[in-house]
Amino acid sequence: MSKEKMSVIDGTCAERFSWPVEHLGQDEHGTWLGARRGNPVRQPDGRREEAQEHDAVWLVAEGAWFLPAFWFTDSTDLTIDICTPPRLDGGVWSFIDLELDLFRSTDGRAGIVDQDEFDELARSGHLTDSQIATATEVAQSLLPLVQMEAEPFGGAARAWLRSLRAST
Repeated sequence: MSKEKMSVIDGTCAERFSWPVEHLGQDEHGTWLGARRGNPVRQPDGRREEAQEHDAVWLVAEGAWFLPAFWFTDSTDLTIDICTPPRLDGGVWSFIDLELDLFRSTDGRAGIVDQDEFDELARSGHLTDSQIATATEVAQSLLPLVQMEAEPFGGAARAWLRSLRAST
């Protein structure tokens, strides 16, 4: 299975990054996917591949306009792409990245980043007013949950990371 990150370019959806992921399972929060350190990540030019730097798990919550990635590194616990709802088609997960992101560092600091990239995308005319409003609302509503480590942004992902690391 592969996960592809999509972005709006010149009014069309184009592949941005892609990498294989393992389906770990499902729970009350959604579908959990994982990939180990060293996993190949194809870059936007489609010609370069780099190795994923850390083990990670992703949560796909049905109909959600976000995709959290749990990294558990020395500096970053969590990043969240604000995006169109991820969908599975022919074994490939895809979404349109709306460029607005959230993060939580290991010291507990959390915030919204890439506002300038989101604003530029919004000004480009490639997003509807509804998409702009939804993305903004989702980011603002998720921030306090991320800060409080409310589930699924708390410890739930650690069990899935252990599951990923235990599988061979």
